[in-house]
Amino acid sequence: MFTRIHHVGLVVGDLEEAKKLWLDAYGFKVDVSRSPLPDGRPVPLDNVSILDIPVGESELEINKANDPASGTGRFLERRGPSPHHLCLYSDDIEADVKRLKDAGQQIILGPTGSRDQNGGSRVAFAHPRSNLGFLLEIWQNMPVNGVVPQPPRGTGGKFTHFHHVGIVCATPGEALKLFRDQYGLPVNEKRSDLPNGRFVQSDNVRILEFPIGESMIEVSVPQDQTSGTARFLATRGSGIHHVCFYSQDIEHDVARLRAAGLQQIGQLPPARPGGSRVTFFHPRTNMGLLVEIWQDIP
Repeated sequence: MFTRIHHVGLVVGDLEEAKKLWLDAYGFKVDVSRSPLPDGRPVPLDNVSILDIPVGESELEINKANDPASGTGRFLERRGPSPHHLCLYSDDIEADVKRLKDAGQQIILGPTGSRDQNGGSRVAFAHPRSNLGFLLEIWQNMPVNGVVPQPPRGTGGKFTHFHHVGIVCATPGEALKLFRDQYGLPVNEKRSDLPNGRFVQSDNVRILEFPIGESMIEVSVPQDQTSGTARFLATRGSGIHHVCFYSQDIEHDVARLRAAGLQQIGQLPPARPGGSRVTFFHPRTNMGLLVEIWQDIP
């Protein structure tokens, strides 16, 4: 089964610009044991250089395209710096890939390696057309002498983990078919009334939440053709829309991101006991990624 978000993959054309954003502005740190600075780890599979940046139990994976003719290079040329793929951690990659394949998913690679290998990792990929427009990667760390290594935890400022990864699609049924029926994730029915999800008036969307590990996948379904989410769906199609970081002190994190020159969208709402405070930072100052920040209020 899928147990957590392993990483969100971002494509960039400039590692130095990515470092200024995610290390200097956000305050995260690179896992130098896996991706040594300054150039990260080379991955021949698609000729990319990668920075692994732990965020809670998950990661931001920064992929620099080194070959314009590669799949990642063509993606960068077409979309610019932006979210590229979602990777879920599996405790049994063979079983999860088989389940997806039996459900009709187009598996384009893997699982790599072998089920009895000592150490390292195994990965597989499923095509975006099978996954609401995003490339799905599946990852499993293999035991070293019988012990599965645990990932390092990462924080930045007061950010502790991914609160959620935001996906946009056209109907609640599409979301339920993929995330519940094929991935096997539960629905948070306390916050997502079935079958259509909860209504959020601020952007005229319905939302379904699928918990996974300490995070969740949040699927937004536009209810009109004019909202920001609806325009995203009309121009880009279904896919990864934003990432949301959980903050233990949202005022502190908003202030330091604004001081770093990042463009906040709107204002931080006042604290209401028992509610949450959220705000967004514009994709144009986040290398193509819409960033949401969230804090629950006791």
